[in-house]
Amino acid sequence: MIDMRRVVGTHDIALITLDTLRFDVATAEMARGRTPNLARLFGAWEERHSPSSFTFAAHMAFFAGFLPTRASSPRASRGARRRRRRPASSTRRTS
Repeated sequence: MIDMRRVVGTHDIALITLDTLRFDVATAEMARGRTPNLARLFGAWEERHSPSSFTFAAHMAFFAGFLPTRASSPRASRGARRRRRRPASSTRRTS
């Protein structure tokens, strides 16, 4: 992984976003050889979670320093647990 603390201020940076690109689709297309330019730039995809659920807020969060977290990080899994809902059948009352 690139240490961005060493890059910022010493290099030009371009923010490239691929809005609504799913990780599974991106990896499948790269495996089929359909994204040669991206493969040359990135090598492999990393599954990440955005700091927001919609584009504008996510971009503003990036510029404020809140970067996407790894999908397997403890922070990401805590958020996923918080968002889970009980199945509808367990919340119904029986008379």
